[in-house]
Amino acid sequence: MPTVIGWDVGGANIKAARLEHGQTEPQVVEHVLPLWRERHRLPSVLSDAVHALGGAPAMAVTMTAELADCFATKREGVGFVLDAFQTAFPDIEPWIYGTDGVFTPPSVARRQPFRVAAANWMASATVVARHFPDALFIDVGSTTTDIIPIVGGRVVACGKTDPARLRTGELIYTGTLRTPICAIVRTVPRRGRRCRVAAEHFAIVADAHLWRGAIDSDDYTCETPDGRGRSRLEAGARLARMVCADLEMLGAHGISDIAEAVAATQLRQIVNGVRQVMRRLGTRCPRIAVVAGQGAFIAQATAMECGLGVEDLVDRLGTAAARAVPAAAVAVLLHETLAAPGVP
Repeated sequence: MPTVIGWDVGGANIKAARLEHGQTEPQVVEHVLPLWRERHRLPSVLSDAVHALGGAPAMAVTMTAELADCFATKREGVGFVLDAFQTAFPDIEPWIYGTDGVFTPPSVARRQPFRVAAANWMASATVVARHFPDALFIDVGSTTTDIIPIVGGRVVACGKTDPARLRTGELIYTGTLRTPICAIVRTVPRRGRRCRVAAEHFAIVADAHLWRGAIDSDDYTCETPDGRGRSRLEAGARLARMVCADLEMLGAHGISDIAEAVAATQLRQIVNGVRQVMRRLGTRCPRIAVVAGQGAFIAQATAMECGLGVEDLVDRLGTAAARAVPAAAVAVLLHETLAAPGVP
């Protein structure tokens, strides 16, 4: 069975997982790449990831990068990602994973871009279902949250496209790092009253989680809104700016009030999505949540708020793979596909 590299190509992060025969946990690397500004770098970032992991004769690809606003359409975005792979690895034809759970060659993906656009959640949930046949899979990444129901060993998601998943509560566009504060809250506590926040990109949710101690500066892998550093005080300064103030004006208690309000509101948004999915499932709804992603701590708090038991995917896949589930999942799925009888 060949060695496989699985890719999850996002608009802000590129994740790769290398799986060899006999391995139980894949090797994983992650590169930050703001595609909307530096899309020309994608082929070199792909090459750098393979250099770090080691080569492989087979590659599996899932993507969400097509949504980046440097592309006029998703069709253009899918084509760009496929071109980048052809440039970086001219001797390897990758297999592209679709929302139907089937791998296709690039030629088919180009003709049917909506089939492969934003299919990473299906790969993740398909692998999770093998370990947990009845569960709500809650994967909180740096940018978005997936809430995928699994019943009887089958993925029973209602939506397939991003717009459909947003409607059904299966996709919540909030994450551990990159979400702007003004997309989470409209007001925060200030001296016993509510204070409106500035509709500016002054701070992101990573600043709130860093201030609270939920993440550390090494976890803060995305760019900061002001271009400054990732210390707790610098995060606090950005949070203060959300109410047009600064650290001197607010003090530590004032900053904590903002950070706690942001975290609580974000949690409530994700809880609302989980409850929407639970209502749809009714009596079929599992009572266990499987949590994963960079924001597994948020997923765990969500599950507890919804009265669900909690299983951490780290215990089954390992820490690195549980933070990069889609990349690890497509590596596993292609590895198995190529090992099946009759596959050349």
